[in-house]
Amino acid sequence: MILGLGFLILVGFFMGKLGGRLHFPKVTGYLVAGILVGPSCLNLLSPEILDASGWLNNFALALIAFGIGSQFTLHNLRRLGKGIFLIALLEALGAFVVVVLAMSLLFKQSMAVSLLFGAISAATAPAATIMVIRELKAKGIFTDTLLATVAIDDPICVILFGVVGGFAAVLSQGQAFSFFTTVLKPIGEIAAAVALGAAIGFAVVYLARKVKSEQDLQLVTLGLVLLAAGLALAWNLSNILVCMALGSVVGNYSRRRELVFRSLQGIENPLYLIFFVLSGASLKLEILARVGLLGVGYVVFRVMGKMLGAYLGASITKAPEVVRKYLGLGLVPQAGVALGLSLLVREQFPQIGQSIATVIVAATVIYELVGPVVAKYAITRSGEVGAAE
Repeated sequence: MILGLGFLILVGFFMGKLGGRLHFPKVTGYLVAGILVGPSCLNLLSPEILDASGWLNNFALALIAFGIGSQFTLHNLRRLGKGIFLIALLEALGAFVVVVLAMSLLFKQSMAVSLLFGAISAATAPAATIMVIRELKAKGIFTDTLLATVAIDDPICVILFGVVGGFAAVLSQGQAFSFFTTVLKPIGEIAAAVALGAAIGFAVVYLARKVKSEQDLQLVTLGLVLLAAGLALAWNLSNILVCMALGSVVGNYSRRRELVFRSLQGIENPLYLIFFVLSGASLKLEILARVGLLGVGYVVFRVMGKMLGAYLGASITKAPEVVRKYLGLGLVPQAGVALGLSLLVREQFPQIGQSIATVIVAATVIYELVGPVVAKYAITRSGEVGAAE
C-alpha cells in the first residue's frame, strides 16, 4: 500500500509536468497517468490501492466542496447578482431538454429512457474545474460565475432527477405517481444536507475564534470537514452539498475565513493528485467500444445543451460577454454525481437501467479527459489567468 502510494504520486507528478509542457491541464496528466498504470493498461496498481479509492475520493470531494462553498458568500452573490441562479437553472435545463429531444427524436429511445438520460445530463463535476482554476490562478467575474454555477448545479440536478425519476417510473413500470417521493423527498434531502453542513460550519466559526495557532486551526477544520462528510455518507445525504454548506457558512461568518481555508492548502495538493490518478485508474476504456452512436450522441448533445442554456441564461441576465461566450465550455466535465445517478437508475429501473449506466460510464471517460482541456480553454479565453496572484 505504501509502495503503491509513493509510485502513484510520482507517476502523477511527472505526467502532470508532461501535460503542462504539452499545454494540457495538469489534471489531464493525472488522469492519463491513472489510465496508464491502472487495470485498463499496464495494471501496476495493487488491489489494495484500488479498493482504497472509495474513501480517498470521498475525502478529496469533501475538501473540494468545502473550497467551493467558500466562494458562495453573500458578498459574491451580491456582486454576481440574482441572475446567477437563473443562469445555473437554464444551463441545467438546457442540457436536459436538448438530450431528451435528441434521445427521443433522433435515437428513437423510449420517453422513460430519454427523460433519465436528460436528468443525468444536467449534472456537472466540480473537481476538474476547480483544479484547472487553481492551476491557472484565475480570478474574475467569469471564474466567480463558473464557480457559483457549479455550486448551484448539483441541487438543481438532484431535484430534477427526483421529479424525472417519478415520471419515468410511471411510464416504464406503471407505478402510481407519488408527489412525496418525486418532489418532497429530494427537496427534503437537500434541506437536511444544507442544515447539517451549516451546523458544523458554525462549529468551525466558533472554534476558529478560540484556537490560536494555524496548526491547531488546521486540525480542527480538517476534523470537522471529515466529520461532516462522514455523517453525510452515513445518513445517505450528499457529501458535496453538506461540505459546500459548511464552507459557505465559514466564508460568510468567520472573521478568520482566509486563515481557515488556507490552513488546508498544505494537504490538498497531494490528495487531489491521488484523487485524479485513482479516478483515471477507475476509468474502463474497454467500455467505450460498447456504447456506439448512442454514447456519442449523449456526449455531443449534452455539451450543446450546456452551452445553449448557459448562453441563454447569461444573455437574459445581461452578464458580461465573456460569460455568455465561454461559460458553457467550463461546464463540460461530468463525473461523480452522474455516476451516482446512473447507479440509482440501474437499481430502480432494472429493465432499462443497465444500458443507461453503460453509456454514462463511457461518457464519463470522455468528459474526464476532454473536460479539463475545454475548461482550460474557456478560462484562458476569459482573460482571467493569473489574476489571483
